[in-house]
Amino acid sequence: MDHKFSKFQYFIGCSITLLYAGLIAASYFDISACPYVYDRPASLAPLQLPDAKQVCGDAADNHRLLFALEGGFSCHMVDIIVWAYVVGMFIFMSWKYIVYRLQGLHYFFLDYCYFHNSVLMCFLLWRLVDVKWSEQPIISWSAHMPLSRWLHGYEDNASNLSISTAAHAMDNETWWRPILTGTPIRRESWARLIVPSATHNYRLDGVYLPISFEILTCGYVVSHLTEAEVISSFVFFFTLLAGTFGPILGAILMWRNALLFHSFDRMSSCYLHLAPGIVQSLLLHRLFTSARREIESLDAGRLYENVTGIAKQFNVSLDSLLPSVHTLMCNMSDVSAAAAADNATKVGSTHNGPARLISSVYSTLTAKQQQLRFTQYAATHQLEALCGYGTLCYDLRRAVSYGNLLRLHFIMFCLWQVFYHTFNEWRRHARKKRWKKRLAKLERQRREFVQPASSTETGAELPYSSTVISEVDGVIPAERMTSYKWMMTHPPGGRKGILARFVLLFGEGRLPTTVMFQVTQWLLHMFFFTCSYPFIHVCFHYTLSAWPLMVLVLAFALVCVYNAACVTHKWISKLQQTTSKRMETECQEAAHQVDGTGHRCHSNNKDAIALHAPMRGAVSVCLRVAVASPPPPHPFCGCKLIRFTIPFYCHVSSIYSMFLSALYRVC
Repeated sequence: MDHKFSKFQYFIGCSITLLYAGLIAASYFDISACPYVYDRPASLAPLQLPDAKQVCGDAADNHRLLFALEGGFSCHMVDIIVWAYVVGMFIFMSWKYIVYRLQGLHYFFLDYCYFHNSVLMCFLLWRLVDVKWSEQPIISWSAHMPLSRWLHGYEDNASNLSISTAAHAMDNETWWRPILTGTPIRRESWARLIVPSATHNYRLDGVYLPISFEILTCGYVVSHLTEAEVISSFVFFFTLLAGTFGPILGAILMWRNALLFHSFDRMSSCYLHLAPGIVQSLLLHRLFTSARREIESLDAGRLYENVTGIAKQFNVSLDSLLPSVHTLMCNMSDVSAAAAADNATKVGSTHNGPARLISSVYSTLTAKQQQLRFTQYAATHQLEALCGYGTLCYDLRRAVSYGNLLRLHFIMFCLWQVFYHTFNEWRRHARKKRWKKRLAKLERQRREFVQPASSTETGAELPYSSTVISEVDGVIPAERMTSYKWMMTHPPGGRKGILARFVLLFGEGRLPTTVMFQVTQWLLHMFFFTCSYPFIHVCFHYTLSAWPLMVLVLAFALVCVYNAACVTHKWISKLQQTTSKRMETECQEAAHQVDGTGHRCHSNNKDAIALHAPMRGAVSVCLRVAVASPPPPHPFCGCKLIRFTIPFYCHVSSIYSMFLSALYRVC
């Protein structure tokens, strides 16, 4: 690892780190102090919830444009973090592109870390930048697209999303929720959900000219997401979330190249690994805060009445729409339990368990009694009781599960593999084709320049041999040092480690090593995601807060600091060893020059005494003092470090040695 970095780079990197850390802390507490209500449009909301403006007043009146804020950046610190991430990504990736090309490395941006950050940046720009397009396309290919009718009719389909979902539920006697319940989304078209609903702003039937664009605030976007936009946003956001808290953070432990308080290049690597987790944790903190404020604004009795009506209408169980009902039935009083036991003795069937008995007792209560019990339970357990259908809390919890996130990440992993190998193979074949053309051109020039008759007579070898041309300095010109090749030559654990042996299990050929390398990568992705999922599960299903994920990111930041300290310690130790060996070599050279045949520098030699004094753990001073026999007329401080540290002593010792030499000749 290169440690020749300047103090200016170190100062800039540390300043950016401290400034970004301060903005993160300010943003976290700013979100907590300024909550935002999730205001779903009433036409698409399954429940007629209270008006957000009537509930929270100015809290729901979110500013729409980022650069039109009248009250400053209060309650909008997360926007600063998001755009700092976008600008920082552009700066750091440009810096790394220049550094990698100077080092002879190619296509490192095809690695998963850069691919993941690029997708996250595109997702943020897609949601936060509102672009207005021209009415008529500049170039239209709608006549050649069989799906052009679907594109123009998408807005009607998006508005009727809840109606179509309910129709599917009635036909199949199964409640298919419109929010993410699996992968792919059940009963819905992927393309229809991912394409934005505003077809007049974004269309795919031609090339439109952008007229103007506006930068929206995160609070406004979160508060005004339609149901179709919630689904598409959840798909992208949770796909990126699985990759962020899986392989992106896990790469810090695997490669140990992300270092805090180090060179600018190493700190930029640390930024690329930690920044996605920070940004998504803050966005989750905003979502969780909005979900909590939405629950605080709900009326327990009205929520229970509406959910009960929906359950009866679609003939589904109440606890599937309101999970707290199951908890309420399990937490019934002793009187209800005794009644359940009496009911069991009367019926005579106890094979279904006590939960079924308690449920039967709960169903015997009147609707008013059930609603009263639910209201009493919600008074003491508000978050658990009111997290039901129609709330953002319910959508978040039902969307997040280990299987859903793992399948979403697997889809993104496959897309990345297709993108990586398609681009890499295309460039490799293009280089081969271009190099073959160059070889053919050089061959023609050689034949035109050298006459075959003269070369046959003299027996001289023709210049520009194909083998010489095809290999320059032992490197095939068509090949490049890509991230795949670099990781193959520098695997974690060494060439004899477990990972390297697993990759080379079926030989060292290009095809088997490539396949096994991708299999190993997926297994590592799945391992790191499995290790991080407990933190995600606690955030969504227990605390409804982002602090566990923030703690996880902070732990990895401390790992980056520890790795930097370890690398610096090894660097200092290596400098000490190099300096010590250099001192010994110079002492041996000086002793050899004294007697002509000596190979060692003795401490009790009557010609000279070598004193090694450590200075600050890195510099050794070699002092030679003449004792009996006069030394040669050259300075005895042969060490360059002593001339740098104490030049005055070297000058005095040189004069003293010359004086002793002259005195010896006179005598």
